[in-house]
Amino acid sequence: MKFSIAATSSLILVIFATLVRGDAYADAIAEWCNGINVVAPTNQTVVVAGNIANVTVTRIPNEHEKTITGLDLYNVNGNGQAQYVRNVWAGNFTLNTQASLNDTVPANATAGLYYYRVWVTNQISGEHGPDCIELSQNFKVTTGVHTNSDGVSYYSESLDDVQFYHPEYFKGCFGLTVDSPQEGDVVELNDHVSIAISRGEGTPSVSVLKQVDLYKADTSSPDKAKYVDTVWDVTERFTSSFTLRDHFVLDSIHVDPKSIYYYAVTVSSNTNSEEDCTFHSSGFTIKGSV
Repeated sequence: MKFSIAATSSLILVIFATLVRGDAYADAIAEWCNGINVVAPTNQTVVVAGNIANVTVTRIPNEHEKTITGLDLYNVNGNGQAQYVRNVWAGNFTLNTQASLNDTVPANATAGLYYYRVWVTNQISGEHGPDCIELSQNFKVTTGVHTNSDGVSYYSESLDDVQFYHPEYFKGCFGLTVDSPQEGDVVELNDHVSIAISRGEGTPSVSVLKQVDLYKADTSSPDKAKYVDTVWDVTERFTSSFTLRDHFVLDSIHVDPKSIYYYAVTVSSNTNSEEDCTFHSSGFTIKGSV
């Protein structure tokens, strides 16, 4: 674990026995699910509502027998949360190296970002083992395509319209909440601040926590945040939730009675292994400040 010599904020990680088991479980799931990829659709895919999308799953064979048992369609709503659309397929299909299925996207689907969630079950001596939940990359759904008098076709929605295709959500940055600190919390110096994150419905089996940074912003200019310190920089897998505690010790130069403080949490993308995502906690203040 790396600590800044400036010691603006040092971290004490407190993981209860249940969380220790949870982390070990996350590592085990990552090992069981290694080598499975949903290679289609991709983030270059555009589907008109009512048309067909191809879903393709690949696997690097190993000693574990794997069976595809479910396929669901989701979209990402305007609040950055996964929203279940429908079950596409359920059954048992042995996944050797590749499996494909064509799905007709609902004709009444609204414009936005969509993805498929694939359930892959591991078989252990013929019995149901741990499940792997893998996601495709986000793809764009548009409500229609039109052709003008010159024979040029165009979609009903611009594919660059952030109202429908939010850039951060498109990267796979959705479905995670920083539950604490909460808005309006007041922290005393030398307290231990709980930083709790949780993932919602429609996320993959395992996510990776990569870094937690502390920022502050003047109450008169909340959009101009200043970096204070990195309080966590150890890669840690987790499944549904993770909690750590920051020993909130600041040098006098970083104690600002006119500032709101918050944490920025960096995690792996839900749908793109090449992307990282940053989520923010609510703002809190130091006791005796504004």
